[in-house]
Amino acid sequence: MITVNSLSGGKTSSYLEVHYPADVSLFALVCLDSHNANAGSTTFKIDNKVRQMVNDKLQKYCSHQNEFMGTAEDPIIIKTMFDLEQMTGREIVWLRGQGFQSLVDEKGMLPSKNRRWCTTKFKIQPIFEHLFMYHSLPCKMRIGFRSDEAERADRFNDMFNYSTHCEFVYDWEHVPGNMKSTRLEDSGNGYFNGWSVPHRHRWTDIPFRVGEFPLIEDDIDQADVQRFWKDKPVQFALDSNCQFCFWKHPQQLRQNFETQPATMNSMVMIEMMKDDKSTFHHTMAMKDIRDIGIQTDMFQMRGGGCHGGYCTD
Repeated sequence: MITVNSLSGGKTSSYLEVHYPADVSLFALVCLDSHNANAGSTTFKIDNKVRQMVNDKLQKYCSHQNEFMGTAEDPIIIKTMFDLEQMTGREIVWLRGQGFQSLVDEKGMLPSKNRRWCTTKFKIQPIFEHLFMYHSLPCKMRIGFRSDEAERADRFNDMFNYSTHCEFVYDWEHVPGNMKSTRLEDSGNGYFNGWSVPHRHRWTDIPFRVGEFPLIEDDIDQADVQRFWKDKPVQFALDSNCQFCFWKHPQQLRQNFETQPATMNSMVMIEMMKDDKSTFHHTMAMKDIRDIGIQTDMFQMRGGGCHGGYCTD
């Protein structure tokens, strides 16, 4: 089995990359569909040069995806990953999934605590597809879980449910209701009056990875990680992962309106355009979070790690 380091751009997974080299290091970037997505950022400016550098990295393995325009994460993560690559002298493979807005439109729903599909689509699936196409599965995947968060390893999933093929449905009586609004006559050539034959996706659980947690095994905790990065030439985001993540405290989201105004306001617009009035956060809408008073000390509220086994501070 090949060894794989799964990187999130946070201090812990970067510590993993420095101290536990792997055959392949993978980083999946959550992308937005607007070139104004990161306008006004107070942490890192994505100009045309930076945008081209990111596109050059993504082009190698994700040329089937759209051009990179912006990220849902703190854009300083771009600088972090380039700095980390320079520090280690090893290539980091950049990956991406579908753009955030287009996937929300396609699914017809927002990700939330009750519909947690975002980590799967934006992080896990691009990594799985890369390994599926270019390497042998399963792999030994190292995840940056520290000893002070060892319970996260208990939720680690080593399978991935993947659509392997489609099957045509020739028996009209067994075509799902949402695939037939009008009965079409079979023309005999595999089409119903010019429309392609309805089909069903077939899914299977594919053995994906065998988890390895070297930081837990070596008793590395948050203090060790913070101490290591204190004097190193790599800059990290104060608030990691997607800036509007529904796991974050409303006060942290309010703080992110100050540092990433365009990114956060794009989520306000997405919510306002939803007919079902659904929201990202389970307690209040983004436009209401934007209007609350800002807390000056956010020390206890930074973060909000994804529960998909990839992101961590």
